[in-house]
Amino acid sequence: MVKRADGPGSVTGGVVFSAAVAAFVLLSVIFSVIVSVTGLPQDSEAYIYISYLVAPAAVAISVPIALKFRRTPFKGLIPIKMEAKAGAKWCAVAVLLAFGLLFSLSWINVGFAALLESWGYEDTSGYFPDLSSGRVVLALLVMAVIPALFEESLFRGVILGNIRGEAGELNSVFLTGMCFALFHASAVQTLYQFICGCVFALLALRARSLVPCMLAHFLNNAAIIILEACGLNTSGTLFDWAPLWAAVLITILSALAFITGMVILIREKRPLAAGVKGGVKYFFLAAGVGILVLAVLWIAGLF
Repeated sequence: MVKRADGPGSVTGGVVFSAAVAAFVLLSVIFSVIVSVTGLPQDSEAYIYISYLVAPAAVAISVPIALKFRRTPFKGLIPIKMEAKAGAKWCAVAVLLAFGLLFSLSWINVGFAALLESWGYEDTSGYFPDLSSGRVVLALLVMAVIPALFEESLFRGVILGNIRGEAGELNSVFLTGMCFALFHASAVQTLYQFICGCVFALLALRARSLVPCMLAHFLNNAAIIILEACGLNTSGTLFDWAPLWAAVLITILSALAFITGMVILIREKRPLAAGVKGGVKYFFLAAGVGILVLAVLWIAGLF
């Protein structure tokens, strides 16, 4: 007999996602109103930092409310503890993956941006505040530490932890990757963030802890900030700012690092648990509102 999902896990994961999106949109509207009333310049330090804090604030507000609404205990959804040996192994894998993703797959953003630009899209967004002197420390906190903690807790913690049992672990990897990419609402970075989201989800399943995912997420963001602080153009590829020999060497090493990390993840002895019939459907039913809203915002961002 084929087991069928009764929905609580998948629905909870979907409700949490939709709640996070609703909170994100609401806080974004409030922020926009404040900016309009106060005349806060969009290139000011305050504007940039607050814009980066909107998503973490949305997660912090929405997740406890959604879990309480679903009568789902928070305990166990944010696994942190790891044995020393396992922790060292998976944190090392996290470093390999972060290095590999950033430096061997950066061409994805460039290629996708070129595709969008061929359709008339212009990327005019500004991502970085002043990174001179000691200001880079504040940037690392707001743009690397906080997103790593809150986004991993949401996607690889609460959502993945709820849907993996019914949707199946392999399906959950792709579902959380999709939600992660949509939540950032960045057209140019969609493919890269989808890949990162999937890789981090698989890492969370293998490590049974969010610590390696948080580490990889932090390293990815922190490396970009530090490179930008050094005056290097992170919107392009290595070949745009590094000597040819260095660009080739780093690309090869990072590709090997990414392949090594993925081989370790894939060859892990424990097979990925299968889902039950209806598990994916229940997630989409509950997450549909959030997915639709973000899809509309993604399309609107193209114009």
